[in-house]
Amino acid sequence: MMPVPLAENAKLPSSLSFDAPLSIPEATHLQPFLYPENPYWGDHLRAVNDQAWIYRRTFVTPDEDYLRARLRFEAVDYFAEVWLNDQLIGRHEGHFAPFEFDITSVLNSPGQGNELVVRVTSPWDAPNPHGTYPTDHVFRGLVKGLYEHGEGLIPPNVNPIGIWRPTYLLLDQGISIDHVRIRTDLDGTLHLDYEITNATAHTWYGQLVADVRAENHEGDGASKNADVALTPGQNTFALTLHVADAQLWWPYELGAPNLYALTSHLVDGAGETATTSTETFGFRTVELLRSPQKFEYRVNGQPIFIRGSSYIPAVYLSEVDEATFRRDLQLALDAHLNLLRVHVHISPKELYDLCDRHGMLVWQDFELNWIHDTSEEFEQRAVSLQRDMFRHLINHPSIITWSSYNEPTMVFTRRHNLEQRPVPALYEDALKLDSTRPVFMCSGQMDEDWQRSGDSHSYFGSLWSRKYTDLYSHFTYLSSEFGIETPPALETLQAYPELWQRQQHLADAIEDIWTYEADLTQYHIEHFRRLRASGCAGYVHFYLVDVVPQVGCGSLDAHRLPKGGYRALRHASQPLHIALEHDGRKPRALWIFNDTFATYDRCTLIWRVYATDGALLLEQSIHWNVAANASQEVLPVKWPIHASQCAGLELLLLDADGNTLAENHYDRPFEGHTRPKGYPWKFDFVLGTKVYDKPDAPSLASESKNKILRFVPLRVQERLAEWVLRLHLSPRVASLAARLFDRLV
Repeated sequence: MMPVPLAENAKLPSSLSFDAPLSIPEATHLQPFLYPENPYWGDHLRAVNDQAWIYRRTFVTPDEDYLRARLRFEAVDYFAEVWLNDQLIGRHEGHFAPFEFDITSVLNSPGQGNELVVRVTSPWDAPNPHGTYPTDHVFRGLVKGLYEHGEGLIPPNVNPIGIWRPTYLLLDQGISIDHVRIRTDLDGTLHLDYEITNATAHTWYGQLVADVRAENHEGDGASKNADVALTPGQNTFALTLHVADAQLWWPYELGAPNLYALTSHLVDGAGETATTSTETFGFRTVELLRSPQKFEYRVNGQPIFIRGSSYIPAVYLSEVDEATFRRDLQLALDAHLNLLRVHVHISPKELYDLCDRHGMLVWQDFELNWIHDTSEEFEQRAVSLQRDMFRHLINHPSIITWSSYNEPTMVFTRRHNLEQRPVPALYEDALKLDSTRPVFMCSGQMDEDWQRSGDSHSYFGSLWSRKYTDLYSHFTYLSSEFGIETPPALETLQAYPELWQRQQHLADAIEDIWTYEADLTQYHIEHFRRLRASGCAGYVHFYLVDVVPQVGCGSLDAHRLPKGGYRALRHASQPLHIALEHDGRKPRALWIFNDTFATYDRCTLIWRVYATDGALLLEQSIHWNVAANASQEVLPVKWPIHASQCAGLELLLLDADGNTLAENHYDRPFEGHTRPKGYPWKFDFVLGTKVYDKPDAPSLASESKNKILRFVPLRVQERLAEWVLRLHLSPRVASLAARLFDRLV
């Protein structure tokens, strides 16, 4: 491997010299390979993407009988141009989907050598001279979620690049099953749509054998044969069969995640198998009931309240493996979550396989986040890659939702992504590709458009306002983001000299910030669980683990050490939970949340109020029958004491035999709801992260290139931005205001 100058429409140099090449592992992103001690921050990382990288590998053609040869890449990030034996065989864009080229006419004879050369680029975006906020200082030109963001998610010099999944030489007799789309009915009916290639010059006659077997349970299987005649080129074939007494796939809370394996064979007239493919699937249905009054998810007809968290395993996906996913999935299960939102990227297949097997639901984002190019050319590229996502993932029963774009108007004035391109085209195409799952046109920007989206992002007490109790009067059909950026564990900070040098001021503040994070997290979750009684479908916390080892929204840091948020996430997400409703000033009501299908009759709910010195001020109780799969307001709170006297509140739910079913505790619930000083505006532009109250740290608002805003004091800009972010304007009003602002600048 070697770097060469980055140039548009560059051809492979005819006189490449590999006198001093770098030897690289088979599958990795370049940055963690080149700079293992620091793949996150610094100009040395930006330089990696300022050039193209040439990979070269020689191999000998196997001594095998074949009619067709293909070269298959499991994943290359991002643009790839591929030469074999000095001939260009193809180009590809993307970072997550497998792709392949027919190399039959280019591959040398068995026993002879071949030279494979791949040119890989992942260029930086051009600057936007009219940016109003760091998130739109560039118009993102790659259909890729995991590269630099202007404000906190991913460091500014990180743009993963490289051949990061294995590459294979495939030899066959010219017949292949390229894809099987599997659709299921709850009665055991299986609808199979095959895409089959016949790369020979003649029609191929034979049988398609579809064999279904129970994969992780003892249920019955089924088999069916069908005669096929495959003409040269691409062929499609539909087959329907029935599995008796089909065992349904359930989320782990509702039942067993029963899976089946579909093995498909093409067998010729002589009984020889020409090709075989295997897919794993489950019998299940999913629907999202949407109305102006209520959102509700149902799996196999059963209501389920979503308790989730967003998830990005790492910024360099080549650094994670099945063991990483197993660990993270267990952390999610331990936190009583039933859904992972795979945030603005497509993860390696091992994640989806594990979610299928463990009954963990998945909300799948597409690769677009914040402000992108609005050209027709970009739209076409985005639609093509979204189709790759569907093709790659569509048979996974764990996936229950698609979202085509995250926060397309992250900057309030930039609405072209939402209204012109590419969002409308992505949404319409997604609906055509999959009618069996709910599709969100975008996430976080269209909560009033309940037909096409309807979710909302809630950053009260962090990005939007000073107090998290400002959330109290806010209703949502589905909260798909909430949280706050907090420091990692002290040992994680100290593990990276560049990080520690710039953030050691946080060392003594970590515990206090984590306490605030925990209180904010618990308040939000309990708020959304109360709203279930009013039509809320659930919540998705932002996010489970930090993407890089620095200040981030993760409830665990990048080393998987728990912050305050993880403890609160795990506590407040228990399927059976009790809570105090309050607005930050006084108590309102007591609630019981039961997301299980069990009922608990003749229970006792006890509440105790304590003074600052620990003295018991009040103890009361009530008998209650706990309903299944419901949020119940037990009673309004009317204490004979003033809220200011309450230094602690203990809640206890006992069953009919006196056993503890649930407990909760609040420390000073009517004070201390204000976010830490310096957040969210003080910023480190080298690390690309919030720094809280670091002396002399600049404000995010100071980077605006807008001519008008330059004359507005920074403090006013900050408050104005927070006000705009938390506004809930109708789409029409927001669009008119955005267009007016664009004309002014």
